[in-house]
Amino acid sequence: KCQNNGAFQSVLYCHVGILPQTNSSKVPSDQKHIKVLVHGHGRDNALAKDSKWVSDRKQYTSDASSANSSVPGLTTYEEIILINDNGEMLEGSQTNFYVVHDHKTPPTIITANEGVLHGSVRDSVLRICRNNNITVEFRPPTLTDLKKASGVFISSTSRWVMRVHEVVLGDLL
Repeated sequence: KCQNNGAFQSVLYCHVGILPQTNSSKVPSDQKHIKVLVHGHGRDNALAKDSKWVSDRKQYTSDASSANSSVPGLTTYEEIILINDNGEMLEGSQTNFYVVHDHKTPPTIITANEGVLHGSVRDSVLRICRNNNITVEFRPPTLTDLKKASGVFISSTSRWVMRVHEVVLGDLL
């Protein structure tokens, strides 16, 4: 804070960056095969996109040829889904994460409610679920949920809602 004519002013820092271009971003959206990788750990403070998280996530979002990357072949993935020590998938490095079970009646969507950033697109997804009587289980999806899933999708302000065609477990197998 700095003093200006006896009044205090706050300073707001904003991170702006170009999303890494993946192979799938070069294909028209109706023809994309969206692939995500389950890898890495969630952030310390999920309630805010702070500057520490921007720095921390570089290891997951840097180009695979970069020395900062811990993920071989990163550019083939649309997103990195973060998993905790309990095998729970909280969110992506830049997205919210959802698992769909439509073999249940009514259909159910599983998504974490704690340890994630509650964004505006996520709020819209949840409102659409409520308005269409789709059950939402607010808990982190697990690998068992993933095995039983009839679908998976991610959401963010930069991607809106994106169906995932393939989830790669990488070194979790």
